[in-house]
Amino acid sequence: MKILMFGGTRFFGIHTVNELIKNGHDVSIATRGITSDKFGSSVKRIILDRNNQESLK
Repeated sequence: MKILMFGGTRFFGIHTVNELIKNGHDVSIATRGITSDKFGSSVKRIILDRNNQESLK
């Protein structure tokens, strides 16, 4: 299953993403790119900018 996880680099997100990967899912994480993660090439990353006013429209 393809899954997009918001906030996958901190708190419960890390554990959730690890379980999803372990269960064979295709995981993408949407993150601000501030916190590093140890997922390596196991996930795709989408960098979000919550200060970009264009993205709020």
